[in-house]
Amino acid sequence: MTKSKVTTGLALIVLSAAAVLFTGCRNTAGVKPADGAGSGGGGNSGAGGGVVLLDTAVLTLSSDKLDIKVKAVTADGSPVTVEGCTETALPSGTETELHAQGTRVTLKGKITELYCGKNQLTALNVQGLTALQKLDCRDNQLTALNVQGLSALQMLDCRGNQLTALNVQGLTALQGLECYGNQLTALNVQGLTALEWLGCYGNQLNAAAFEQLFTGLPQREESDYAKCILYTEKTGVSEGNHTDFTAPPDLADAFNTAETVKKWKMYKVNASGNSVEI
Repeated sequence: MTKSKVTTGLALIVLSAAAVLFTGCRNTAGVKPADGAGSGGGGNSGAGGGVVLLDTAVLTLSSDKLDIKVKAVTADGSPVTVEGCTETALPSGTETELHAQGTRVTLKGKITELYCGKNQLTALNVQGLTALQKLDCRDNQLTALNVQGLSALQMLDCRGNQLTALNVQGLTALQGLECYGNQLTALNVQGLTALEWLGCYGNQLNAAAFEQLFTGLPQREESDYAKCILYTEKTGVSEGNHTDFTAPPDLADAFNTAETVKKWKMYKVNASGNSVEI
């Protein structure tokens, strides 16, 4: 074999090896890693792909309202650590005005009660607050609220937001639920064995939705004074809920069973703003 042929053969071998190596690198870069693969880690995946951090709440603010009032109560009375504000601590049990430096505020601590209403919040993540018993986030701009896994929650007040859905399944400690003034088209209370108070007027609940709701209400006793406010006639307030519980027949049966057998009192809000029994 001549020297030129040897040289040519070696060159071809080198070029072939380089092509294989290049192709292998290109394919590796082009493959999407499986969920959870890759560097990083720590924390559990929350709803919507976020990360749930234990004993942590994240408040997302409107850019035009960075001064907010918040009250938090901790299990041992210790202060709550604040991130994203000029303040770095929030005394337990004291409503405090926080001055945010951006649109994200983080609260860290063993929080059992959180009051953050009327702050124009656009999002609220409380899934890390596993000891939370009371949550008042009324009159904000929330379009979603995830309370799944908060098994200690006893009171939830999310009235006056923009919620189109609310999943309260599994909240067996929940005693009171105020969700009126939203855009809910369904509300499933099946399995909420501790529930005694429900305000759901001012939503978009039709006859089928109310039939499901009444069927899911837990058994109560007369002494529990269980109360459900179904719709409003208050002047100047729009009402999207179904208001006739005598029809259709399946709805009427579910309504009557909830009243007479399950011992729930059914109310409406009259034109003057007072709740009266139906």
